[in-house]
Amino acid sequence: MITKKTKGLHEHWFFGSMLRQKKSYIQVIVASLFINIFALFSAFFVMTVYDRIIPNDAADSLIMLTLGILIVIFFDFLMKMVRGALTDRAGLEMDNEVGEKLFDLINQNEKLINTQPTGAVASTVKEFETLRDFMASATLVAFADFPFVVLFIFVLYELGGPIAAVPAIIVVSVIVVGLIIQPLIKRFSSNAQVDGQNKQSVLVEVINGLETLKVLRGVALFKNRWMKSVNEQGKSLGKSRFWNQFVATFAQFGQQLSQIGIVVYGVILIKTTGLTMGGLIACVILSSRALAPLGQISALLGRLNHVKAAFENLNRLFSNISDEDSRKTYIRNQKIKGAISINNLEVVYENSKRPALAIPKLEIKPGEKVAVLGKIGSGKSTLIKLLCGLAERKEGFVKLGDMDINQMHPDDLRREVAVVLQSSMIFSGTLKENLLLGNPDATDEEIIEVGELTGVNLIAGDLPSGYDTHLAERGVQLSGGQRQAICIARAMLSDPAIVLMDEPTSAMDNQSETTLLNNIEPWLEGRTTLLVTHRGKLLDLVSRVIVFDAGKLIADGKKEDILRPAGK
Repeated sequence: MITKKTKGLHEHWFFGSMLRQKKSYIQVIVASLFINIFALFSAFFVMTVYDRIIPNDAADSLIMLTLGILIVIFFDFLMKMVRGALTDRAGLEMDNEVGEKLFDLINQNEKLINTQPTGAVASTVKEFETLRDFMASATLVAFADFPFVVLFIFVLYELGGPIAAVPAIIVVSVIVVGLIIQPLIKRFSSNAQVDGQNKQSVLVEVINGLETLKVLRGVALFKNRWMKSVNEQGKSLGKSRFWNQFVATFAQFGQQLSQIGIVVYGVILIKTTGLTMGGLIACVILSSRALAPLGQISALLGRLNHVKAAFENLNRLFSNISDEDSRKTYIRNQKIKGAISINNLEVVYENSKRPALAIPKLEIKPGEKVAVLGKIGSGKSTLIKLLCGLAERKEGFVKLGDMDINQMHPDDLRREVAVVLQSSMIFSGTLKENLLLGNPDATDEEIIEVGELTGVNLIAGDLPSGYDTHLAERGVQLSGGQRQAICIARAMLSDPAIVLMDEPTSAMDNQSETTLLNNIEPWLEGRTTLLVTHRGKLLDLVSRVIVFDAGKLIADGKKEDILRPAGK
């Protein structure tokens, strides 16, 4: 019976993934069972040789016994290889499942990206590697082997009686010492993690704003920030490593002490209880095998706090998707005619005192061309983001055609609504791949056709491999105008009903802008178009103008009336 709690675990981003790998985990445990049983055979082999074969000069028995132990060793090797493969498989499947969830989380949660430092988010996501390595590698083997410590100590007791107390005391001592030191390791690990996020954030800021920093002579300031974060993280990591090393070294010390203690105690038992020499050697072997997982367990205890912090950070990241978001349903595959209808709209950004956008009523007909004007911060860009699903409304209704925008699946919405932003983003990959982001199913003929209209064909002609030329991240080998032309071509390939453009030609020279606008004007015919701009050439495309100020719609009418010079 699946309880509510069990269902919750299955749906959890991490525990659910682990539960789905339970078959692999069970197989690892079974393999560990055989491996640890095989380890007993080695001890019994040595004991038999010393206590029976050598005293009786039984050479034939030695040959048969040796063949038997060689077979056991071979199967032990196979089981260890199988266990390793099973562990890697579980880790890979967890990587794939959780990795996909992490990508979807970032893709779906603009609020998270806009409110958190990029470096901190990237650092937190990277922590999954720590968590995954802890739960699906050597740690899994340690968990599987540790219960067999009891088995080996029991066999030790059966062979040597009180001699079993020696490894038992060592095992308990190592665990206790590890637990005592945990608070110190936890504190330093947490500090190192925070410092690492700070360091990552500084680095990302420098990379993204290097040109600005150079112009403003701010490189020295950020270098100081970087070195401070490097130094602070180094100190915290050093302290954490010291105490981790202490626990690991103590475990090794315990193993050595156990072997010496068994040998000394064993000699006494040989004289007092009749313990055989073969039995003593077998006890030494079993003791070493019983204490073998201690090294892994001590490392596990040392990493426990780092892993716990990584889990908490990732869990906090996943919790940014509300239950309401996870339950949201959409009406799929909806086509719209291009009408835009807004009623009683209010958009409020977090920590803002006033609405970023407040529109009592706005109607735009299918195929209408509208310019959106206003000062910086007036709400123009917010309107664009709202209509393409990148901003959330607090109140009111937004309809595209007959559909409420919140009922449209993001994929359907962005198929019907094409956006060209002023910050023209070019991604690493070929020129063709960048264009296909607008429509993955576009044919070469469609790409060339759009390329001719936007001037992208000319850009491709200047590149070494044409459309197959690999572009660097952010398209650094291209001019601002070329990047904008590519983004416009990308939008055109999607064949949208609605086109939203925010200063799409701001980086172009006059000739390039004129040529492009003349070419795409026929393409815009019949498509609802919103243009955020103050450029005269773009205004020639529209028949209607709406004006925003401080988030409010203050003017709406024919272009001739709104833009009429004062006094006329």
